[in-house]
Amino acid sequence: MKYEDEMFAVVDLETTGSSYRKGGRIIQVGITLVKEDRVVQEYDFMVNPGKKIPVVIENLTGISNRDVQAAPYFEDVADYIFNLLNGCTFVAHNINFDYRFLNQSFRDIGLPELTIPGIDTVELTKVLFPTLDSYRLSDLSKFFGFSHESIHDAAGDARATAELFILLKSRAVSLPLVTLEKLNVLAIHTQRNNSDFFEMCLELSRYNKKKLASSLVIVNGLAVNDKKSHLEQTDYRQKSNLTSQELWQAYQERFGLQKRADQLDMINKIETFFSQGRQKDFAIEAPAGFGKTMAYLLPAVLTARPDKKVVISTSTLVLQEQLEEVVAHLEKASPFSFRYARLSSRQHLIHLEKFANMKLEKLVGMDALIMMGLFVWLTETETGDLSELSTSYQSASLLEEVAYQHNEFDISEKWYAIDFYRYHQENAKQASLLITNHAYLSHHIETIADICPDGNFHLIIDEAHRLPTIYKDKEKKVVEFTELRKKVSKFAVDVRNYREHLEQHATTTFPHYELINLEFSMDQLIHGFIEIENHLELKFECKETKKPFEKFFYLDKDELTTSKFQRFSRKLLLHFEEVIITGKRYVESDQPSEGNTFLQRIQSFMLLLEKKKKDFSVLLSPTPYGYYAVKCEQQLGSNRFSLEYGEWNIGDKLQERLHSNFSKVLYISASLFLNEGISYFSRKIGIKDLDAYSYASETEGGMKELQVFVPNDILPINQMGQHDWENMLTHFIFNLAIESHKKILVLFNSNHVLEQVLKGLSALNEKEKTNIDFLAQGFSGSQRRVHRRFLEAEKAVLLGSGMYWEGIDFPEQPVDLLIMTRLPFDPPETPENRAIETFYSTHDGRNAFHLESLPKMIMRLVQGMGRISRQKGQKGIMICLDTRFLHSPYAKQIQFALPKGVSVKEKSLLELTKL
Repeated sequence: MKYEDEMFAVVDLETTGSSYRKGGRIIQVGITLVKEDRVVQEYDFMVNPGKKIPVVIENLTGISNRDVQAAPYFEDVADYIFNLLNGCTFVAHNINFDYRFLNQSFRDIGLPELTIPGIDTVELTKVLFPTLDSYRLSDLSKFFGFSHESIHDAAGDARATAELFILLKSRAVSLPLVTLEKLNVLAIHTQRNNSDFFEMCLELSRYNKKKLASSLVIVNGLAVNDKKSHLEQTDYRQKSNLTSQELWQAYQERFGLQKRADQLDMINKIETFFSQGRQKDFAIEAPAGFGKTMAYLLPAVLTARPDKKVVISTSTLVLQEQLEEVVAHLEKASPFSFRYARLSSRQHLIHLEKFANMKLEKLVGMDALIMMGLFVWLTETETGDLSELSTSYQSASLLEEVAYQHNEFDISEKWYAIDFYRYHQENAKQASLLITNHAYLSHHIETIADICPDGNFHLIIDEAHRLPTIYKDKEKKVVEFTELRKKVSKFAVDVRNYREHLEQHATTTFPHYELINLEFSMDQLIHGFIEIENHLELKFECKETKKPFEKFFYLDKDELTTSKFQRFSRKLLLHFEEVIITGKRYVESDQPSEGNTFLQRIQSFMLLLEKKKKDFSVLLSPTPYGYYAVKCEQQLGSNRFSLEYGEWNIGDKLQERLHSNFSKVLYISASLFLNEGISYFSRKIGIKDLDAYSYASETEGGMKELQVFVPNDILPINQMGQHDWENMLTHFIFNLAIESHKKILVLFNSNHVLEQVLKGLSALNEKEKTNIDFLAQGFSGSQRRVHRRFLEAEKAVLLGSGMYWEGIDFPEQPVDLLIMTRLPFDPPETPENRAIETFYSTHDGRNAFHLESLPKMIMRLVQGMGRISRQKGQKGIMICLDTRFLHSPYAKQIQFALPKGVSVKEKSLLELTKL
């Protein structure tokens, strides 16, 4: 065979710096030779760089100046290395660094540059293993189980890369032939000689003539995982003879779970609630570390059947995934079988027909590489959920092109059998348990109910305190004036081009009046958008600047009743209607022809405009709880305007939908009861007299100690300037991280402050050359990657905001030390908070702060404290850098809401760094 005797030289370099031009020099060369899928020789060259090794490089590689003092200079070993590599195929993990740096070193001493082929294993791994969280060599070695003890040692890295290369080759050759052929079409867009790698693997695959794996099926020239929906095979007699307590004891023995009387009591209460006929709603508050997930899963598993489903919803996708993992463990250990299914948005799924219709020859650059990874992914995915793909894929626009859209047309018959959406629907119909998240639940309550037409559903809402907020966001109506104007403008050009195309190719001359009318009506709509945008620009003084920004302005209802705004609004609604009518007229008048997709485009665009028209009409019909906000966003020197309408109290609407579709609803959270009992949550969820029970959150027999500290030598936040505040945070966190041996989570209310503190910490870390891993939400990679790095690092600090207050758990290795930078109040100037203040001052007469802002903050505070260590024998420490925790008119209310047994003390900042 052509590639039978080929020698691959796997190379890794360690250098004094990343740039040869800026003075970086080689200090170690590792070479591993691979032939016929096995390592045949390894080389390790230490090199004297002729200059001092920087401390940061010494810390990274473990190579000191003493280690290279007696080593040969590069020119002494260069001839040998050159001759060793010449005639081989150069392989490296990030080849553009190693190949280029080595050639620059050769050239500098008068040797010719290497011209041998080169293969990059980073790119190959991204294509052949498209779902990994990280493509760093150390992470890949750990994931695949390579022997890679000496990380950042050139010889060790070369050996690990060689093992990776052998694995990549085996993986590629094992792919279905049709998949490999598709990869070879696209491989011309890969870097260096990676296309030769795929050509080699294709030749080997054809030579081996391996049978198609039984787990795969080829449909319409596309190899996919052969998915099958399975009926639930449950022995209901065996299931009905079990009680939740017996099942709990069985799991307890299987998993070595801790015995908790309160947990068993909660299980019994839920079982009783499910079995009672009349009671529709029940709420349970159980503290962090209580084991509430297991407490509601066991009665859910016993109660659920395919015709009597239990839906479980939690607040985020991350928590949904964690819940699915727990259910999977239960299913494997259960004395009877049961099926569960996940519910997620159709828009997360790949649309196989659109994917197969992509023109491969038109794809270039990153899109071509993403397409290669998708072909491989389809041979392994059971769900078709695009979120399975690595973060490096998620920003690609190609994914939007191959995914289901909101108003997608049905898939054609030839793809129906392997359609992922149909597969998910079938699985959901056969399952007893359905697992989802609050966002999906809010948008698809009726869709979920359609899965079980009899309406015999129970609903468990975990993290229930988050549902009102998420449902409230779902109910928001937004009209993006600028974005919509641009879409209409672009579509108007497409309509004109289409009309001109028809006229040029017409057999008889006739004017396309309906298309001309559609063009004219779209021009009028565009003009209507411009009028409103100009009005908003003047009203809110949104001047153009070079610096991007995003601002929200509260729009008083009186502004909406002004004659000018009313005139603009009526005209805009009229123009919406004219475009929709003329578009429909053209669709009805045109003779449909095979392959004419433009009619479908017009239909889709009219559906979009109808939805936006409906949203705009709702905007002009406010309710007592409604409020308006104008969003002004500036990018590249131009303003983008949108108008939002929201309601800050949606409890009644939410209950109407829940009670129409579910027979029973169970609300569970760690923070439902406040100083006023359950009344705040009851108001938010829309139930006047909610039956609820709270389990004591005491520290049981000293099993858990939680200490809260507040500094006594800093100014109140409102007396500190923004720069001073950020500077104080930066230096305190850095000094604490140096002194402490604990995993530290820092919670922020502001992403801007988080970013500024991260910059300061990074600068201090670079200056002091510490080994602390400073990680940050949104800046250190994907959420999964951040979590893994945080858990694996010896010393790590994680900066987070938003969902880190309540939607993230660290079950494998809990946080030991939590820093709250300030109390988690929402900014008072937000349009929603201004609307709440206006409502209470004009309609109610009560205090909006004490009824809304304060309880919301306390709930979030208690949830944030739940991130702290909560396992037996572990101590948790929280530092709150907001003196209002102890010194404010509402300090007692905060402390009353804390878990019982928590101690609160004051210390100086210096003392706190020594904890």
